[in-house]
Amino acid sequence: MSTEKNKASVRRLNEAMNKGNLAILPELFAPNYVLHTTPEVKGLEALKQSFTNLRTAFPDYHEKIEYMVAEGDLVAVFYTLTGTFKGKSGDIAPTGKKMSLPAVVLARFKDGKQVEAWQYTDSLVWSRQLGMPIPPA
Repeated sequence: MSTEKNKASVRRLNEAMNKGNLAILPELFAPNYVLHTTPEVKGLEALKQSFTNLRTAFPDYHEKIEYMVAEGDLVAVFYTLTGTFKGKSGDIAPTGKKMSLPAVVLARFKDGKQVEAWQYTDSLVWSRQLGMPIPPA
């Protein structure tokens, strides 16, 4: 698959996420997808649940693609994530505060679908903006 098609897939995901449309996920992700975060998200169902949890905590969640770089089977995406913490996130009660957070995702594609990705955000900025407890070092 070409780098342009992989980038188009990322743009489709971005549009779907901003609309809360999780029905599109099987078209864009392999069933054995792995998101390397803490904790790791393994499989399409776990990914759907992760996105559902995110949209529950941040009903106005929005991702803005700042830029993308692609080479071979990899696409690096630089985002600005925004939203208002209005719903419970795990054991943390909503604070009603807004976030604007830079994030980077490096996604690997195979046969036209994402098979794994690495996500990088600053959890300290996230916690401070949202008035959440600071995670331990």
